[in-house]
Amino acid sequence: MTDSHSRVLICGSRRWPWPDTITTLLDRAAGRHGNDLVVIEGAGTGAASAAHHWCTLHDLPAWRHRCHPLAPAPGRRTRTRCWSEAERNQRILHDEGPRLVIAFHENFHPAHPGSTNDMSRRALTLGVPVWLVPTADPDKGLWLHLSHYTCPPPPAPRPDQIEPTAVPPALPGANSARTHVQSCPAPTSS
Repeated sequence: MTDSHSRVLICGSRRWPWPDTITTLLDRAAGRHGNDLVVIEGAGTGAASAAHHWCTLHDLPAWRHRCHPLAPAPGRRTRTRCWSEAERNQRILHDEGPRLVIAFHENFHPAHPGSTNDMSRRALTLGVPVWLVPTADPDKGLWLHLSHYTCPPPPAPRPDQIEPTAVPPALPGANSARTHVQSCPAPTSS
């Protein structure tokens, strides 16, 4: 049985441009935990792909490389119900019990929708620490806290309220190279 403190979940941007950053951090974790390191990832693109590649390159057995693809693998019987990313995130956290989440995202903001944001918030709610790496430098990052998520997410529209031609508004700073993580501003008194 592995040490429960060596279970690390890797998540992040589908367009993460610095896979070497993930390699460096996983090499450090392997140096610290040795054969007790368990890597949990979602078998996606970007950050998850880099973690998956690292596990494959290091020939981790299935009990140490916990891979959770969103869709069934080719050749496998398809499920009658496909999981959403949010449902998958919850199942991974519940079933795998990570002791640390490392989120790799170059444009992370708690108010923006996305799987990395969802996973980070869910992990923090369960008391799992989340380290955010926003750049190519593996030594630059910050610990996320629930205080980063002080604004409630906007309510989801009911299906009868969605216009078929509606285009979601652009996210501010979506093309920005700098990452700022901050709590939502306090409401102003009128």
